[in-house]
Amino acid sequence: MIEFRNLKKKFGDHSVLDGVDLLVREGETLALLGPSGTGKSVLLKHAIGLLEPDEGDVIVDGISITRASSFELAEVRRKVGYVFQNAALFDSLTVAENLWLAQNDENGKRTLPDCREEAIELLGKVNLKPAVLDKYPAELSGGMRKRVGVARAIASRPRYLLWDEPTTGLDPVNADNIDELIMEVSQDLGVTSIVVTHDLDTAFEVFIDRIALLYEGKVRASATPAEILNSEDPVVKRFVRRTRIEAQR
Repeated sequence: MIEFRNLKKKFGDHSVLDGVDLLVREGETLALLGPSGTGKSVLLKHAIGLLEPDEGDVIVDGISITRASSFELAEVRRKVGYVFQNAALFDSLTVAENLWLAQNDENGKRTLPDCREEAIELLGKVNLKPAVLDKYPAELSGGMRKRVGVARAIASRPRYLLWDEPTTGLDPVNADNIDELIMEVSQDLGVTSIVVTHDLDTAFEVFIDRIALLYEGKVRASATPAEILNSEDPVVKRFVRRTRIEAQR
């Protein structure tokens, strides 16, 4: 379970999060929606201590991220797979080496050859061939880099998966492929997932249990996809309508 409690964050004079309260239940897949610049990715980074809140807290499996020791924070991060928006692969390392960084244990005793067969299995889970292992990120398409990012995120067999704008910058075909991958990985691994997106199609095409709409620094709505579609809240209705119009352009 992940719980955001009255989370507040400012950058300079700009308030991004202004008292976010959100509970992500064990085993569910939650889509976090909202207009660009509303702090969706900022909220996600607080879940593993990449950002420190000005006020409030995040609780992961009963551990306070703001008060956690370095050991406790490392333990939490081992439970969480993070799929970065731009894949965040190390350009100077091969795919095998990128995966190895996540495959290695806390003692750092697993060698690259030790992990190769496992790496091939990881690539198979994201529909990539073994030959990809020896390529560098620059040799891969945007969609392939995203898939490698997913493979790295699941390498530690996490309990939680955090997806930061997984379809941003992809063409419709690759975006659909990533949507399918989110469903497959979430179901196969039985993880708790948060999918940050501004893409309404992703929120409704992926097997989503609940949608939370972030607006003006707070959670404006938290409901099932059907309830979001039928909401009478003027902000929710406007967001859904505007997003659909933009998608048709």
